[in-house]
Amino acid sequence: MKALGEKKVVRVLHLEDDPNDRLLVQEMVSADGLDCEFTPVQTRGDFETALHQGSFDLIISDYSMPSFDGLSGLSIAHEVSPKTPFIFFSGTIGEDSAVNSLKKGAVDYVTKQRPHRLVPAIRQALRNVESHALLQRTEEKNREQAELLDKATDAILVCDLSNCITYWNESAERIYGWTAAEAIGKDVIETLFHGKPPSQVQEMMKSVEERGEWAGELQELTKDGKSLIVQGRATLIRDENRQSKSLLLINTDITERKQLEEQFLRSQRLESLGVLISGIAHDLNNALTPVLIGIDMLRASPAEKENILKTMQSSAQRGADMVKQVLAFARGGDTHKTLIHAEPLIKEMGKIITDTFPKNIDCRVKLSMKLWPVSGIPTQLYQVLMNLCVNARDAMPDGGTLTLATENVCVDKDMATSHPDARLGNYVCVRVADTGTGISAEQMEKIFQPFFTTKSPGKGTGLGLSTSLSIIKNHDGFLTVHSAVGHGTEFKFYLPAVIEALPTTTPNEQSLPMGNGECILVVDDEAIVLVIARTALENYGYRVLTASSGLEAIACLAEKRNAVDVVITDLVMPLMGGAATVTALHRINPDVKMIIAGDSEKGAEDVRGQVKVDAFIAKPFTVEKLLAGLNRVLAS
Repeated sequence: MKALGEKKVVRVLHLEDDPNDRLLVQEMVSADGLDCEFTPVQTRGDFETALHQGSFDLIISDYSMPSFDGLSGLSIAHEVSPKTPFIFFSGTIGEDSAVNSLKKGAVDYVTKQRPHRLVPAIRQALRNVESHALLQRTEEKNREQAELLDKATDAILVCDLSNCITYWNESAERIYGWTAAEAIGKDVIETLFHGKPPSQVQEMMKSVEERGEWAGELQELTKDGKSLIVQGRATLIRDENRQSKSLLLINTDITERKQLEEQFLRSQRLESLGVLISGIAHDLNNALTPVLIGIDMLRASPAEKENILKTMQSSAQRGADMVKQVLAFARGGDTHKTLIHAEPLIKEMGKIITDTFPKNIDCRVKLSMKLWPVSGIPTQLYQVLMNLCVNARDAMPDGGTLTLATENVCVDKDMATSHPDARLGNYVCVRVADTGTGISAEQMEKIFQPFFTTKSPGKGTGLGLSTSLSIIKNHDGFLTVHSAVGHGTEFKFYLPAVIEALPTTTPNEQSLPMGNGECILVVDDEAIVLVIARTALENYGYRVLTASSGLEAIACLAEKRNAVDVVITDLVMPLMGGAATVTALHRINPDVKMIIAGDSEKGAEDVRGQVKVDAFIAKPFTVEKLLAGLNRVLAS
């Protein structure tokens, strides 16, 4: 039904045997401005026929007639057209009869002695019908919207300003494991993060408060504690007075996609790693040579011991850093963003280029002073640099200049308009430029397409640039390229700067911590490691027991159960690895402290998930790192 304010004909079925009364009703409604179309009837048969054949907005009926009574008409009307309002207009209806008619479903009654009440009663009845219809439409719309929200694949939830969940759709039940009955009324932080929210939650709340919305990735937990990664969107909902009312959260589970993405990135890293293997082998040999020569020199010239030892230490550390770098690059390292500085990445890449690329390529590194920090994943950004530098090398088969440069950039409105992925704000720009063959206009349109390559078969998969672009976009940055055939190519990638960075502190130099006679059990399958560790620990006041395998460590601890304070065990050993060794030793003495030593912190994290470990020391370690780690465990 249309609103009453619109011009509309009101169809009225009028049950009345007196023609004068019928005329009176028509004149009254016409005089009041109501446009009505009357269908007069006075017998039961005519009344029933009209109800079945027509559609009416209103029924007006006399209460008593010679051949038919109004209550019977009311009963028939409720069977045939129950939603049509029914008004009695009668001169014989008494108070008891009027009350009885209302109980049976009439919307009003008007006595013919007070006819002025009829038109207001008609208008009120029509308004009630319209209101009821509007309410039904609203309820139906709400039901449809609720069904659509439940059919959505995303988790959709609403919480009030005190973080209390007020809505939880079916996909949220499927993704998180909490039913709506369990989730509604609970704290959203407790439900999604088990009370331990990551730092991104503070960033989200700040963004919602300042801009009314936020989008990004979050690591959350299901009901049973399983970790999942979601692409989250948070929107502040306001009331009609623009006051904050609630928070709408829409989360997409991207856990599987991120796992596949990491596998893809690892495959692409291994491709890039193959390019460097020969150069790394050469560089590693250069690092080991001073160590081997130094040993002979120490035997021949003991007087030069200090200088020789410094050279040997520097070379050994250089070799260890290279191995650590290669392992981190191949494995991928952490997939969580951290606050990082670009300078070390650029310097390290410049060193790699100098050591491994052909000598006819001159690498120049230009770093800006006081470069802003960025939020990112170091291994992935290193991968972007590697891909761009390898492409630059291949574009200069006869040699040339490869430039790595950085600068702080403020992206204004004009610059943001010219780059679709750019947003206003502060960025750190990294430039990789070469003086090679350049890229043609035809190729420029395809260079970021996966598997597109201009290299000969076996020289590349065509995934480097598409991977790099994906990584930069995942870091909320953007990438530009300028090239001219015969004049080289320049890639620039921009990463959002983190101006409000936490201050870094430099630890005060201090003497190495001494032991106080504590007993340390060192477990390692390498005899030289046992000898060196034992000598170092005994020189700093510890008592030391050694074992060359997990089984030997078990026998040793079983014999000296209460004497051992700390066990330092290698992570990877034949027959019985670090995790199995720790488990067995804890069965003998649950209170003994455990330190895992290995070349992969991820491997140590996997062990931590299985057994209790108090600390991890990365191999190869110095005496300083060994003593510092041991001191922290004993102090705790």
